[in-house]
Amino acid sequence: MKNLLALVALTVFSTSAFAISESNYAREYKEKILPLIGSFKNATFKGQAGVNIHYATYTSNDQSTRCLVILPGRSEPLEKYAEVVYDLDHGAKAGAFKYFLMDHRGQGSSGRMINDEASDSEKGYVDHFENYALDVKTFLDTVVGNAGCSEKLLIAHSLGAGIAVDFMQKNPEYFDRAFLTSPMLKIQTAPYSYAVARSIVLASMAAGRGKKYAVGQKPFNPNRNFEANTFTTSEARYNMAMDMFDYFPQTKLGGVTNRWLNEVMSATAHIRKNYSDLKLSLRMAHAGNETYSEPGEMVRLCEEAPHCNRVFLKDSKHEVLMDQDHNRGVVLLEIEKFFN
Repeated sequence: MKNLLALVALTVFSTSAFAISESNYAREYKEKILPLIGSFKNATFKGQAGVNIHYATYTSNDQSTRCLVILPGRSEPLEKYAEVVYDLDHGAKAGAFKYFLMDHRGQGSSGRMINDEASDSEKGYVDHFENYALDVKTFLDTVVGNAGCSEKLLIAHSLGAGIAVDFMQKNPEYFDRAFLTSPMLKIQTAPYSYAVARSIVLASMAAGRGKKYAVGQKPFNPNRNFEANTFTTSEARYNMAMDMFDYFPQTKLGGVTNRWLNEVMSATAHIRKNYSDLKLSLRMAHAGNETYSEPGEMVRLCEEAPHCNRVFLKDSKHEVLMDQDHNRGVVLLEIEKFFN
C-alpha cells in the first residue's frame, strides 16, 4: 500500500500556511483577495467546437519561470481560487510561480453549449467529455506554452482533477508534477446504486432528455444554507463561494443534465482502467466526509500510480482547499513542500 501522509504530523504546522484565516475573514478577503482578483489578466481562447474558454493569469514576479496551472471543480468559477493563489504567493513560495487558471467549458465565464431556453446557461452540460481535456491542451499549447516555463505544475480539484487525470494519461509529457484534491474518478450516486443510476441516465438519454436536468438535479439556488451544504465545514468560505456568484453572476450554475452525467460516467470508466499510466510525481488530498467523489477510487489511483502519495483529512468535506483553516492549512503546506 502506498504511503499515507500523516495528518497529525502536519497539523502542528498548519497555522502558518494561510495568509488570511476564518477570524475576520470577510474583512480580510475584501482587503486582500478581491484586489488580487482585480489584478488577474483575463482573456479567452477558442476551445473545441468553437466554445469560448475563459482564463486568467497572474504573477507577482515576471522573472519566474515556474508555471502553475489551476483547474477548478464543477460549478466553480476560477476566481474562487484567488485565495489559494494569494496563500501560495505570500507564503514560502512567494514570487515563485506564474499562475494560470481556466474555466472549463459550460461553467464559470466560459461559453455554454445549449441555449434553447433562458435558463439553459445554468445547466451543468458538456457536449463531449474529451473536449474538456482538449481544451486544457489548447490552453497549455497556446497560453501556458508561450510563457517561457521551465517547469509546469498543476493543482486540480474534483471534476478538474478528473479532467487532469484524463489529460495526463493521454499527454504524459506536459506536466512535471500534479497535486490533485478530491479527484472525480467515479461519482457518488446516492440514494441510487451506481448501476441503477447508470441505467436511469441511459434511459433518459434514449428518451431524448440529454439537455434536461438529471433525476434529483435542480436549477441554481441563490438561497444560502450552510448547515445543509456538502462541500465545506467552513462557514466563512461557504459564504465566499456563494459570494462569487454575486460578484460574477454569469458564472451561476445549477445541477447537472443527463448528458453531462452520461459523458462523465462513460469517460471515467475508461480513466479508471489506466491509473498506472500516470508516471509523473503525484500528490493527492481527500476528505473523510466525502459525498461527491467515490473514496475507494481515489485510494486506488494512488496505489496504482507509481509515484503517488496522499493526505487524508478525516473531518474535512469535499473541497479540502476551501475547508476550515486547520484542514486547508495542511493541504497548503503539503503543496508548498511538494512544489519545493
